[in-house]
Amino acid sequence: MVSSGAMKPKNLKCPFTWEERRPLLHDKVLYVPEHYDRHCMEGLPSFDHPDFFGNSNEVFIEYCAGNGLWIAEMAKKNPQINWIAVEYEFDRMRKIWSKIHNYNLSNLVVVSGEALTFTRHYLATHSIDGIYMNFPDPWPKQKHAKNRLVQRPFVEEIARVVKEGRRAVFATDDFTYASQIRREMCGHSSWTPSFPEPFFITDWPDYGTSYFEALWRGKGKTIHYLQFQKKPSV
Repeated sequence: MVSSGAMKPKNLKCPFTWEERRPLLHDKVLYVPEHYDRHCMEGLPSFDHPDFFGNSNEVFIEYCAGNGLWIAEMAKKNPQINWIAVEYEFDRMRKIWSKIHNYNLSNLVVVSGEALTFTRHYLATHSIDGIYMNFPDPWPKQKHAKNRLVQRPFVEEIARVVKEGRRAVFATDDFTYASQIRREMCGHSSWTPSFPEPFFITDWPDYGTSYFEALWRGKGKTIHYLQFQKKPSV
C-alpha cells in the first residue's frame, strides 16, 4: 500500500553541493560521489545499523536499477531480505527513493553512484548474498564498448564481495553484451555458469518485470538471462 503522504522524486535534493561532496548515507540513500578521491568504507555504518537495515538478514543487490520497478517489487514480496539498488543516473535514483517511501520499504536502500566504485570501496569481502544486473547500458557502438560495466575489474569485485555458493544473474536484450558477459564470467576462476551451453535462457517466467524488460519485449526483442554461481575457494 502506498503511504498517505505520497513522496515524489522531485522531493529529493542532493544533500551537499559539488564542492562539499562526500560519501553520505542519508534518508535511505547512500551517496557515492563521482570525481572523488577519498572513497572509504570507514565511517559508514554496517548493514545491521539502524541507519542502514537494522538487521542481519541476507543482502541482495540490483545493479543498473533504473526507476526501481523490479527491485521495489522484490522488496515488497521478500520483506525478509535486504535489497540494495545501485543507480548512476540521479533522476532515476530519485524514482527509486520515492518508491522506498511510498511503499514503506524499510528493507530497500538505494545507492546514488557508479557501480564499480561502490562495489570496490564500500562493500566488504563476502558480504553479499547475491547480485542481479538488469539491462545494463549495452554501449552498442564498438568504439564505446570500453564503457560497458561487465568487464574484468567489475567481475573481480563481485567475485570478492559475493559469498561462496551464491549467484550473479544478468538480464539483457543485447546479444553482443550477453556474449561479453558470458565470456567475462566464464573466463574468471571464481564463477561457473548455471545454465548449459550457450549459458543463457530466454524465458524466466517468475523473474519479475522492469521498465526495460517490458519495453524491449514490447518491441519483440529476445531477453537473455545468464546466471553464474560463485565457486568455493580452494
